[in-house]
Amino acid sequence: MKLDLDNRIIDSIKFIGEKYNNIDKIVIYGSRARRDNRKTSDIDIAVYCKDNYNKGAIYCDLDDINTLLKLDIVFIDDNTDKKLLDNINRDGVIIYEKQ
Repeated sequence: MKLDLDNRIIDSIKFIGEKYNNIDKIVIYGSRARRDNRKTSDIDIAVYCKDNYNKGAIYCDLDDINTLLKLDIVFIDDNTDKKLLDNINRDGVIIYEKQ
């Protein structure tokens, strides 16, 4: 699925996924994934991690991606709201997945 995002943003997200060993998957969801976004819509990012190790560093790296768009970053764990998970599973586009 094609996202309404600049390729350099997608490449930056992939790079961050590859940088950290504890990241299993990074998914873009919400209006950008559904392609019903406006030019100024935020980028909803779900990060699936094995543990909390480097969570702060991962957040900072994602937040430092060179874009004027707001990033809404969530870390998925056992306590993640079921409605949010359903939304991510329904609309999400996998940007990075550990092989």
